[in-house]
Amino acid sequence: MAIPKRKKVGELDTSSLNAFQKAFSKLLDDVTANPDKYNFLTETQVGNPISLGPRVIPPDEWAAKQTSRASAAAADWEKNVSRPRKNPIEAAIAADAKRKDRLNEAEKQDKWKKKMAKVNLDEMYQTIKNVGASGYSAGISARAHKVERVAKELQPMVAALAASIDSMPQATDTDREKRLLAARRGMIEIGKKRTG
Repeated sequence: MAIPKRKKVGELDTSSLNAFQKAFSKLLDDVTANPDKYNFLTETQVGNPISLGPRVIPPDEWAAKQTSRASAAAADWEKNVSRPRKNPIEAAIAADAKRKDRLNEAEKQDKWKKKMAKVNLDEMYQTIKNVGASGYSAGISARAHKVERVAKELQPMVAALAASIDSMPQATDTDREKRLLAARRGMIEIGKKRTG
């Protein structure tokens, strides 16, 4: 036996990137509709003296490699976020047009809705269980300084809203309804003030 040759999915039009993208999109549709037809892409091709592993490693190996590498890089992550190459706030503001363009494109394609439809509840709850209450608590504790800063910003504004509502009449049901709506509208205004 010789070294096996990799099987192909077929020839795609590569005359231009647009042609390739269009052809590949059709191929993806077929892969999704007929997954068994493409099993050969993820199977070992046996040969002698050499067998070829799948062109892309199996999902369990992929996930294990990705998570172990990410975990091993935790110290590097912490070091690098502590010494950014540029001011992250200024960079984010400078990229605002890009953000808006991508958000607009995502809205047109209904990406959020499509992604939410793919959320696996079992996986979500398994992740929550894996992180556990201690992970949640650690995240909150790590942000205590931010919570305090926001509370300092909010406190005088909420106090002003509370005082304003306190001065409104509350004798009738209509009065009380107005107070409730005033509280809601007041909080909306506070939100606007905070975001500028």
